[in-house]
Amino acid sequence: MPAGNMIESEIRDWCVAYVKRTVVDPSIPVGPDVTFAQMGLDSATSAYFIVELEEWLGTELDPELVFDYPTIADLARHIVARGGGGHAGAG
Repeated sequence: MPAGNMIESEIRDWCVAYVKRTVVDPSIPVGPDVTFAQMGLDSATSAYFIVELEEWLGTELDPELVFDYPTIADLARHIVARGGGGHAGAG
């Protein structure tokens, strides 16, 4: 899916679902406004996350994005804005 055709809510939902599948401890909170660090993503798991997100979106992403945009909501907003989809703020 080209990022330009995505809306924030779709990206957020995909990211939340992905992180929920990868977090081993059910007591760890997962959500769009929880930081990646709070969800237990370290540099290795963040890299895997970005690779999977790239494949799903069909676009290349900088692995450092999880540090520049520390929550799923921030990351989704950035991806939509950079994709020029005109959907920023939707969802």
